[in-house]
Order: sequence, then C-alpha cells, then structure tokens
Amino acid sequence: MADPDVYKENDDLFFLSGTGDGRTLPIYETNDLSSFRLKRSYDASAADPTYDYCMLWAPDLGKYNGVYYLYFSAQRVPNGMACPATGQDVTTFVASAPDLNLNFGAPQPINPNTTYPRTTIGSACTPQGCNRNIRIDSATFNDTSGRWLFYVWFDRGNNISSFNLAAPGTVYNHTGPALYTLPANEEGINEAPELLKRNGIYYLLFSSGWYNSQYAMNYIMADSLPALTRARAVRQLSQPMRNDAGALIQTHGHNVVVDRRGEFFNIFHQGAFSPPGTFTSRSTYKQRIAFKPDGSMHSLNQVNVRWTRLTGYNYSLDLVLRDGTVIGPCIYAGIIGSANKTVFNGVCPSAGNRMVNKGDIAAFRIFYSNSSTWGPFVEKAYDGVSDDVFLEIPGGTTPFVDLSWSEEETGAQYSIDIQRRDTGAWIGPCIGVNSVNRSLAWTYSGRCDTPGINVAISNITAFRICTAMNGDWAHARCGSTPYDGKSMHVPIVIP
Repeated sequence: MADPDVYKENDDLFFLSGTGDGRTLPIYETNDLSSFRLKRSYDASAADPTYDYCMLWAPDLGKYNGVYYLYFSAQRVPNGMACPATGQDVTTFVASAPDLNLNFGAPQPINPNTTYPRTTIGSACTPQGCNRNIRIDSATFNDTSGRWLFYVWFDRGNNISSFNLAAPGTVYNHTGPALYTLPANEEGINEAPELLKRNGIYYLLFSSGWYNSQYAMNYIMADSLPALTRARAVRQLSQPMRNDAGALIQTHGHNVVVDRRGEFFNIFHQGAFSPPGTFTSRSTYKQRIAFKPDGSMHSLNQVNVRWTRLTGYNYSLDLVLRDGTVIGPCIYAGIIGSANKTVFNGVCPSAGNRMVNKGDIAAFRIFYSNSSTWGPFVEKAYDGVSDDVFLEIPGGTTPFVDLSWSEEETGAQYSIDIQRRDTGAWIGPCIGVNSVNRSLAWTYSGRCDTPGINVAISNITAFRICTAMNGDWAHARCGSTPYDGKSMHVPIVIP
C-alpha cells in the first residue's frame, strides 16, 4: 500500500487507508498503531449509481462536526465507459459517512459550479488559474480558524495550495515549481501535503521528486497556516538512499503524522528498488518522531558524524549495532580521507551497501591512522534518534564548529557573536548580517569576518545568535549557548 493516511478517533482507535489497486480504497482499523485489520474497502463505483471511478489514489480520512469524510483522487466517467478516459485528468472527490461504520456514500465534487478551488473533470486549468484545480493528495486539517483543505495542482509540475473551507474564495499558495524555483533534486514535484500543529508551531510536510526517483520528505515550520511557504526554511526529513555506484536503494514519501499518548509517529510509504536501481514496489512503514529544542524534527535516515582532528591522519567509520554486531568499515578511509565530518544516510557503502536504520545503531566508531595500519579508535554511544554525533579523539583539535539556530519571523536576518574565554568580552558581531543574512546555519573556523580578527575555537565560551527584521538591529532579539571549546556542533534557540 502507498500514500498512507491515518485518522485518529482516540488514543485507542485509529483508521488507516491508502492507495491500493486503483479501484477501491482499503480502510484498516487498529487500536495500537501496530496490528491492523481490514474494516472495509470503499468502492466508489459501487456507491454511485451514475458514475464509475478509477485511479483512486491518496485518500484523506477525517471528521468534522460529527461527520466522517473520505477525500480521494480519481477519474470519473459515466457508467460503463472506459476509465481512465482521454481528455481527463485526475481530480478530487469527497464522500461522507454518519458514524464509525465508515460506510461512505456516493462521491461528491468539491465546490461544483463555482469559481472556488474545485473538482475539475477535464484536463484544462480553470479560468481562475491552475491553482483552482483540486487534483490530487488532499489533506484536511481542523484548526481554530476552521477546517482547511490542502491539495496539489498541476502546472510545470506539482504544486501545493490550500483554502479555508469556510472562506474558499481566498487561496493560499505554499510551494511548487509554478510558485518558486526548486532545487534539481525535487524534480519539479511538491506533493502529498500533511499538516501538524505542536507547541504553537504549524508544520507543512510534503514530498518532493518522482515516486520512482528522488522521492523524499520535507517540511516547513511557521506560526500560521498561510505562512507555510518557501519564504521559510525547507528542511529535509528524509533523503533517498543510494549504493556506492549511485543507484537507488530506497526512497520515502507521502507521509502522515499521528500522535498517541504524547508520542508522535510518522507513517509513510517506502519505495523498494532492484539492484540496478529500478523501482519495484511501495509499502507502508512507521517511525517515531523526535523533536529538537527549536521544534524541528530529527531526520528519518541521516546522522552528521563529526570528530576532532589529528594532523596527517585519515579516518574510517564503523557502526556498532544494538545486537552487538559491528559493521566495519561502514564508510572506509578511501571515502572519508582526512575530513573531520561525514554524513551517514542509512547505507554503508563500504559494507556491501548494507542498509542500517538509525534506531538499530548503538554506537559510532571512528578509526584513525597516519599509516596503512589501523588500530586505534574512539567510540560514542548513540541514542538511535539524533542527527548529530561528536567523537573526541585523544590529542585532537577542533577544526570547525557547525552552528545552527531556530528560525524566527519570516524574512528575519541573523548575525553571530562570540564570547572570548581569555577576557570574557563579547565580539558582536563576529559574523555580521551581510554574511549570514537569512541562513539558519554557519560553520565557524576561527575567524571573525566582520572585525577581521582571529579567535581560536578553544578561546570561545559562548556563541550568540541575534535576529532582527528589516534592519532594525536596535530591537534585535538574541539567544546564546555556552560552549566547551571542543564540540563541533552547537544548536541555539532564540527566545
């Protein structure tokens, strides 16, 4: 099953649906998000005496004002006609059910015969614009401001927009190639919107790339639904997994987030590939979500591994698994060389392209050598979740510090200050707004560019990030974090 969606009735009752055979939509019931039983399959053609439906994709299950709703993408034709049909494109319908039997009735078009975003049988864009064509991947979200519908429309690729069902005349555009310039790896595809609100922060999760190619999960954070656009930072939740030859092994996408007893779970489909990198199938998986102090999420399959430097040495990475086995090398010295950072993305290219889930890792090991002989190593226990691991090699020095910080108002700018260990004085800015601008990360290597002075990493006791809007630095807000003079990653939250 692909394109999963989960509706939560309560902490002990959930319903899962997704793309199946293209003619019906399976609906599974579960009490624990672990064991599932088929409740029923929704057959839109059987429910509608007038029309037949095909290409049933990407359902959205939900409830509003006591009524249960099933949104889904499909083509519709008069009874007995060929489906798929020429001259049509896929569009979105909605069916309703009065109770938890989830016996959904005949599909209905959305906002028919209006100028609002709507179900559109034909392939042409509406006169009001392509973003009024509700094509695929609908996602409803109940907010204090009302019930919202997010959806995908087609123009130069796949784009995401939304509207409040109580005020459908206003359309909010969020992301996609018709709206923004996308990086090449997104392949002109932004789809599968999913909404989450946690601790006052809204999240728009979406998938990028073709499902059989660069498919991956991303997200945007903001303080309101309309602000969830690419004017904010786009963060990676997953990345495609490839072997050492560059062929695809696994992809992840079209996710839904559901909470149970205070824990959050990411439910998504995972693409499988044959050894040459040819797509073979998709299945649905589940993973707990862990949040960082600034509200961002730890990634599904990426760990930034950093370690201190010994002059003239090369390095190799091993993994210690929770069952006690060791994969070594996972990334050998021929790949890492003398670098002091590598990214583990779920694949060990130097161990037969073995895939390893983050949750199965108990520790990381860095071996170091200045000859052809390998023996000494350092090991760091791992929690199975975090995106960052630091290993301190005896006698090593810290070559750089990767700084990252929380995202503030849309359009905010940032600067970096440091506090000297020898004098206690702050240097501000050390890296000014003309350099940092709107970035949310910076690598400090011992140089304060703005005053033009060197300050050794070991001589720093704190980093501070300040932010301002429209150049109003007289009213800047700042957040600082103590520094031990050794660590190579420092996250900072601005209050």
